[in-house]
Parts: sequence; structure tokens; C-alpha cells
Amino acid sequence: MVAKGATAVVVKKKRWVKIQAPKLFSEQIIGESYVGDVKDLVGRHVTVSLMVLTGDPQKQSVHVSFKIIGVNNDMATTELVGYTLLPSAAKKLMRRNRGKIEDSFMVESADKKVVLIKPLIITRGATSGSVLATMRKLERAYVSKMISKMDTDSIVRDIVQKKLQHGLGQLLRYLYPIGACEIRQFEFIPIEKIKELGLKLLTPPEHLPELRKKEEAPEKESASEKTEAEQPAEPESASEQSV
Repeated sequence: MVAKGATAVVVKKKRWVKIQAPKLFSEQIIGESYVGDVKDLVGRHVTVSLMVLTGDPQKQSVHVSFKIIGVNNDMATTELVGYTLLPSAAKKLMRRNRGKIEDSFMVESADKKVVLIKPLIITRGATSGSVLATMRKLERAYVSKMISKMDTDSIVRDIVQKKLQHGLGQLLRYLYPIGACEIRQFEFIPIEKIKELGLKLLTPPEHLPELRKKEEAPEKESASEKTEAEQPAEPESASEQSV
């Protein structure tokens, strides 16, 4: 006999739910969760090594974070929300008598997502403060410009495949030799949080400076001067020879 006023306790049977990566990572299974109500999974975060998803041992020092956005037929779907280079890996890049740039800023992507990105640049030698300041300005201009032209999937793909880092390194090397060019971290920030905290986004420049042309111009001038210098002198006229 149940006492008057007592409420029955409903016990939900728990079950295993697989967690699936987005299409960008071929929808691989990145984990499982044992839950009673699958709705409790929505909003949770899962972090795995990038090596697990790509099969590349060189990417074991990078962790990627996913957010569970839904559950369908005991399969939880996710979206990528973060990318982090382990601090120990970042420290290994630094050597004595090297210059270092650690930056952090936010910029809006082509599909109106706010990206917090933190580049890391290491030079091959001791670098003056003025050179580092110029490199930082160029780094911000390049990264913000590229991200503003790409959607979310393209940003993730280019950073995971290190296309963005390679392009940045190729640009900066015209100012100073580069030892390493990495992205320490990036994550997608909700628009609501940006408005709530009153944070400012970096405005991408309309055009990037063409460093290669500026450096090649003096070489072309010197080459033309050299050609003129190597040309044989004109023969003297008959009147000049007689004198």
C-alpha cells in the first residue's frame, strides 16, 4: 500500500549513445556516453586529439573540441567549437635568441560567426622591437582578411591542414626569416556573448601590402643600372680623335 501523498519515482533505463564528429572529419565516432535521457547530452563538450581524427602522429599535440548539438537514433551529432595547441608543444618551438609574437583578437567570418584566434610566430634570430611590431600588424591584417572571406568549415579546414599558417609564414618571411608559424588556439564565440560583454572585433583591411614587389623593385633598378654600366662606350668622333 502506497502512503497518501507519496509520489512514484520513475527510473529511466540508461543506454549508450555514440558521439559523432562533423562531416568535415568524415563523421567519425569520437566517443560514447552512458545516459538515461539523451536530451541531457545536448550542449556538452567533447575534446579529442587531432591525431585520432586525422591519423597523423604529428598532430598529437593539437586538441579539438566539439559541442553536442543533437541526438538522433542513439547517435549524438556535434559541431567543432575549438582548436588548441598544447602549451608544452608551444614551448618546444621557442629557442634562445629568437623573437616571439603571441597575439589574440576576434574577427567575423563570411558566415557571420565570431572567431577568437591566437597566432604564434617565432623568428629564426633575435629580432628588434620595431620589426616585431611591423610583423604583428601584417599578421593581424593577413589573418583577419583571410578569415573574413571564409565560412566556418573553410576556416577549420585551412587551420587543420595548416594552409592558413603556411600562407602567413610565406608573407612574413619577406620581413624576417620565420622559424615557426602556428595557431595556438581558435574558438567560435557566440554573438550574444560579444554583445553582452561589449567586445570589439578586428576590422580586416581592404588590401594587404605587396611586400614582394617592394623588395624586388630596387633589384630591378640595380640590374638596369648594371646593364647600362656594362654597355661599351660610344666611339669618339673623327674630330675628337684628331685632337
